[in-house]
Amino acid sequence: MSDPVNMVQLVKDLPSRPRGRACIVLSHAYEGQKEWAAKLARQTNSEHLDLLGLFARDAGLGSQIGRFMITTFFDFLKGYGNAPVLIVSGMEFLKATWSGQANSTEAFASHVEFWDRKPCLLFVLQYDKIIATREFSRYRQYPFVVDQKETLAL
Repeated sequence: MSDPVNMVQLVKDLPSRPRGRACIVLSHAYEGQKEWAAKLARQTNSEHLDLLGLFARDAGLGSQIGRFMITTFFDFLKGYGNAPVLIVSGMEFLKATWSGQANSTEAFASHVEFWDRKPCLLFVLQYDKIIATREFSRYRQYPFVVDQKETLAL
């Protein structure tokens, strides 16, 4: 087992990265994911975006789920909000729509690894074996995937 990750410090460090300004936290239970992400956002002066809630409230967005491909999704997040870090939860339904695309998980992980825009992004999503075992080799000095079980309590 590795040393526990201090998520508050990790979020605060994201804006100082010149490249690779995104990260993924893999949770093992969907229950409580939204609350954990919101609590982390409060503790780090970040913004929290629960995609499931946003798409449920906004009929226009909800009707466009099929058009929200991976590149479109990252374009949507570009410039979202005012905080330096955007913590995104509730995106499993979008990830499910991408499953019909070849190599969608790899494409998502690649976007995370090469993200160099504002805001910095931290995704909180269900455990995914492909993402958990993917080697992020471009910027080895930065963590890109964190198992929520290996984090300090918030």
